[in-house]
Amino acid sequence: MTDSAEPVAGPSRNAVVSTRADANLLRQFVMEYLQSHGFDKALALFQQGPSDIGDAEGEASAAANGKEAIFRAPGPVPLESNVKRNIPQAQAVSASTLSESITPEFEAQAKYIIEQLQAKVQATNPGEDGADDANKELKDGPNNQDSLLDPSDRVEGYKSFRRWVDGGLDLWKPELDNLSFPLFVHTFLDLIHFGFLKTARDFFQTHASHHQPLHPQDISALASISTKEHVQANPFCQRIITDKYVVPLSRNTNDLVIQWLSGAGLDEDWEAGLHSAAGRAKEAIKGIVFSRISIKVTSTSVPLDEITIATASGLLASALPSAMPIEAFNTATDLKLGPPPITEKLKEQVIRTLQDEEPQSTQQPNGTSSPSKASLSLPNGHPNGDTNGDVEMSSPNQTGDHIVKLEPELERNKDPDLVNPEENETLPPIPAVFRIPDLKREVEAIRDKRKMIRLGPQNNGESKAGSSSNTVLPSVVAFTLFDQGESAASVEFSKDSSLMAVGSSESCIRLWSLKGEKLKKKTIDPSDGSLLEDDGEPFRKLIGHSGPVYSLSFDPLYGSASAPSTLLSSSQDGTVRLWSLDTYSNLVVYRGHGKDPVWDVEWGPMGVYFATASRDRTARLWSSDRVTPLRMYTGHLSDVNCVRFHPNSLYLATGSNDASCRLWDVQRGACVRLFMGHTDAVTTMSISPDGKLLASAGLDSSIWLWDLGSSRPIKKMYGHKSSIQSLSFSADSSVIISGGLDSTVRCWDVKSPGGEKSLNSTNVGGGDELQGSLPMGPGRGNWEDEPHTSDLLATWLTKRTPILKTHYTPRNLCMVAGSFIPPSNASKGNQQMNGQ
Repeated sequence: MTDSAEPVAGPSRNAVVSTRADANLLRQFVMEYLQSHGFDKALALFQQGPSDIGDAEGEASAAANGKEAIFRAPGPVPLESNVKRNIPQAQAVSASTLSESITPEFEAQAKYIIEQLQAKVQATNPGEDGADDANKELKDGPNNQDSLLDPSDRVEGYKSFRRWVDGGLDLWKPELDNLSFPLFVHTFLDLIHFGFLKTARDFFQTHASHHQPLHPQDISALASISTKEHVQANPFCQRIITDKYVVPLSRNTNDLVIQWLSGAGLDEDWEAGLHSAAGRAKEAIKGIVFSRISIKVTSTSVPLDEITIATASGLLASALPSAMPIEAFNTATDLKLGPPPITEKLKEQVIRTLQDEEPQSTQQPNGTSSPSKASLSLPNGHPNGDTNGDVEMSSPNQTGDHIVKLEPELERNKDPDLVNPEENETLPPIPAVFRIPDLKREVEAIRDKRKMIRLGPQNNGESKAGSSSNTVLPSVVAFTLFDQGESAASVEFSKDSSLMAVGSSESCIRLWSLKGEKLKKKTIDPSDGSLLEDDGEPFRKLIGHSGPVYSLSFDPLYGSASAPSTLLSSSQDGTVRLWSLDTYSNLVVYRGHGKDPVWDVEWGPMGVYFATASRDRTARLWSSDRVTPLRMYTGHLSDVNCVRFHPNSLYLATGSNDASCRLWDVQRGACVRLFMGHTDAVTTMSISPDGKLLASAGLDSSIWLWDLGSSRPIKKMYGHKSSIQSLSFSADSSVIISGGLDSTVRCWDVKSPGGEKSLNSTNVGGGDELQGSLPMGPGRGNWEDEPHTSDLLATWLTKRTPILKTHYTPRNLCMVAGSFIPPSNASKGNQQMNGQ
């Protein structure tokens, strides 16, 4: 019977006459239904009182009272939506042989009769309602009108689908496995809804492990569901009940599903309709597929890969701000991903400053310089550079001399496909008159580009991307924190790599100078107003927060030219604080997230503005001169864990516990990109310096690389064994460094196509020095034996030091930091015993 029509509880008075001739047919239909479903009590009651129930006219008059009957049987697919059998001369019309005679009035009568039977069965078994509340969750009893349904039909339907998938070709399993997850969830929730609590719990415990790897958050949410009240209070359950779960399928896979649902060429039991348990099981699965799942069939017959399946599946209706497909949403807005502009006056001053610093002997008439040819070869294999390993970013002219380009705009506008923002579009707008910090920042940026080391595989026509031969790996400096009390909660390096700040779980911030200098505190003499400095201390302690400090951010005003002057910090106490690094005191307290913890804070690339992420499911934009937020970015379904600005300041990226990333237009506050694919919370992100790529990672121990312009996933990288805490792109956007709670630092090739690497394919622990294995601790070089993608260039192990922060300098030196976890006394005792 269909759910498309909404008749009243009984037929209208005008239909009473027309239905008298169908009284026998109605009685036959009800008896057939009760008998096929095994409702012995209701069937016996129906056969005892033909005068009370069998009279169609009496039922019609009783239905006219306005009572709405409830029919809880597994509803068959509507006639117009029914699948066609894969047999040319036959079509599946309905699951019931009586479907041709079923009219809306006939359906209403049957519903009302079965409702009355359910009520009478309840009246004859009053003792079953007085069950012990403590054991109510463990019993499958007829404690309401839904209890006449046989739960084995739905359970067997899911089991049959899983047997069909497991027995099929591996080529189609990723797509069919993805389809089985919403079938599993809806089967479990239906059992809860119909009151079969013990059956639901047994079903969940038996089949949940199959979906745990790809849906850990959803399985965790369902694990606490045991009653109808839990379903109503659970956000995920309400979303999957109200929204259709989107499942992408290729054309061939969709045909296979239709053939299976129609029963063509399969077991004969599936052809029996509602007259057998196997037929009812198939109808239960068919009802879920057609009424609660939205299948998106692609135009190609090629099987979908795991990345495409992950990015196009899920409850997309609640995640998108407008009712449109995710592909259409992500391509509706064109992005300006080019670098921020530079004014002509600043450009001229930068060129003049760099020319003044060049030795007079190497000056050329056209304003360029020619370095000595002795510096054109290096022991470490770099084509250009000095004896210290600094690379000269130069190009040869017709005479063979290497000409250093001084014009910064030539370095900025290399990609013609990127649209650059206007001067008034950045945040803040580019001023007409440049400041001294702007000049210092731009000059130092040119110096850094001259001496930047090119990382990753060096493609000289022989080596391939991702290979270990002819691969330049970064030098990694690791800072290990000892005796940190309740351990460090956050770490941050300054842009010029001169300072390191550590946020503690004890609500304080510690500052160290990485140059070995003492940190001097500046004060003003009240008598004459002169500036005074103390003798300095090895480290400084900033106290003001009343909870763990979760994030830190140094101001980027001077870039790598000089040390920063201010520091931002966010805490569990719901506040963001601005600190002076001259007086080492708190300047401003920003409150806007209420009592919710602020998980992350980051300065904009040009200073003045900063962004925060909080447990209140929002990200907010702030100006340092105002104590209230300027913009609020809402759309995530759970905590916003991290925020990152695009290098041109026009866009803001956020990562959330809802396993998605979003890109926001900073000025308009609108979401312009949605990235889905992670199976668990996103804890860290990084945007490449060239503005083209977004890397995200989190609790699922995988790194996703996205193209911001097309919003398409480029690849998925995995190799970490635990949560990833930090990501950083190299200065030339060719390499990603990652640090995780598995106490490893890993280097990834951005340009490699990736893909799973076959194990034992290289000389593990042999003479390949580019694999990055450190001569410390057990298992040196064994990372090659673990599953990982082929774009993993190197893995560096640490001694019991989970990595909290990774950082690249503008010259591609890598810096990481973590807090050492000492072994417990128990483990020490075991080691001593093993040694004896």
